Amino acid sequence: MGAGLEYGPLPNVARCNKLNAGHRFDVQQVPINHWSLSNMRMISRCFVLALLLAAPLVAQTPSTGRFQPPPDHWMTIDSLSQALGLSAEQRAKITPSYTALNGVMKDAAARRQAIRQQMQASGGFVPGQEPTPAQRARFDSARTEMEGFQAEADQYYAAIRNNLTPDQQAKLDALPKPQVVRRGPMGGGQPRQ
Repeated sequence: MGAGLEYGPLPNVARCNKLNAGHRFDVQQVPINHWSLSNMRMISRCFVLALLLAAPLVAQTPSTGRFQPPPDHWMTIDSLSQALGLSAEQRAKITPSYTALNGVMKDAAARRQAIRQQMQASGGFVPGQEPTPAQRARFDSARTEMEGFQAEADQYYAAIRNNLTPDQQAKLDALPKPQVVRRGPMGGGQPRQ
């Protein structure tokens, strides 16, 4: 091979034949570099494959500049019943309020989607720019409408809470509250009190 190296009887040993004019000797043995070109190609292929597989995962993570809207449902009646330890009688009492609460959340989600589509069709709001007075008025109107949905949802939540024992009320208070409007500084509304 090039550079005067020839492979000896041992797989990991090369003999230098330039020093003794082609005569074999076993005094100086040099280990062969295990990082051969084929190994480097294999490592680079694995690296490229890892990058290709990671790209869709990065694309699926939500952007930090945009917030997800509240969900269009609260939790299932079975999950609520199990979390609170409801009796069959209690479950029957709260089911109408629970159904109405989820109906309000679905209506609010549909209205929120319609408002979003309407704003996008009219040129929409560009994040990072100050909204125009007309856009500000539409935002305020939409916020007021969503707060109305939240007030209605809060009434049904209170009706559910009123049919529970004090121990179950404490468990309910520990669960995530149904949210129609994002509250707090990130959502633009007033902080919950």
